Amino acid sequence: MKYVRRFMWFWASRLLIVTLVVSIVVCAFYMCMNSANIYIVLTDGLEARVRTILTASGAETLGDYFHADFLNQDTALQGAFNGTSVFGAYNITDFDYVLSVEKLWAWPWDDVATCTVTERVPSITGKVLSSRKGEVDEQIPAWQGGRYEITLKRSGGKWKIVGMKQTGIYIEPDPTPEPTPTPKPEENLEVMP
Repeated sequence: MKYVRRFMWFWASRLLIVTLVVSIVVCAFYMCMNSANIYIVLTDGLEARVRTILTASGAETLGDYFHADFLNQDTALQGAFNGTSVFGAYNITDFDYVLSVEKLWAWPWDDVATCTVTERVPSITGKVLSSRKGEVDEQIPAWQGGRYEITLKRSGGKWKIVGMKQTGIYIEPDPTPEPTPTPKPEENLEVMP
């Protein structure tokens, strides 16, 4: 009887260890999968939001990344469509977008995730609309980025941004004007007859 008990305990302990290891691997897999999905939603979604604010176009794709309630309450997006945005007087042709994900956490069994990101738009290319020349400055205003606490929710297997709280402000410095080339010394000389 003593040997049977030892034999059973040996297999039970090994089974417990294997079950624990498999559970940890499965949990890590789902955490990585959720983190990757959230990272894609953050990078693509926030860039699409900035593009829509700057150009007032591309709003049809925002529903893939943001919950409808968030889109209805986002004042920056509303300003892009009702004409109160500072970028409405400009034809924006290009911009550089930088997003740094500082903290991201999503438990595999949770349907809510939180993260901290820093968003910047270091350069914006474009010009004043011809209809607004003389009304606004020729230089495009700097983007006001910052640090955000973002809340995401999983619904129907898809992660969407449901909340975005700004915790810090980062205003890009005004770009330095491009220097104009000075003429070569030979060009300034007059030919004497």
